[in-house]
Amino acid sequence: MQKKYIVRLTEEERRTLDDVIKRLKGGSQKVRRAQILRQADADGPGWTDQHIAEAYHCRTQTVEKIRQRFVQQGFEETLHRKQRATPPVAKLLDWEQEAQVIATHLGP
Repeated sequence: MQKKYIVRLTEEERRTLDDVIKRLKGGSQKVRRAQILRQADADGPGWTDQHIAEAYHCRTQTVEKIRQRFVQQGFEETLHRKQRATPPVAKLLDWEQEAQVIATHLGP
């Protein structure tokens, strides 16, 4: 089956990925994304998505999504993931209210 998203890494990107993998720099998900990108490189080992998924204990859809993200959003976005703009749960108190609760709890 013809792949829709082809990963082609530059030499600098390969060195960055190798550094992340070798030193286990970053979180486990970052290391896994680095490993998947390194094996998915069209100019590299030429592993299939199924082989990559089996080797790194993930689903083939994960490999496909990482390929897609690399092509559409670029290397840095794929490796580091985008941080959330807002927290998953909004704060109940602002900093003034929080300070007031702490002061009340601690007493005079």
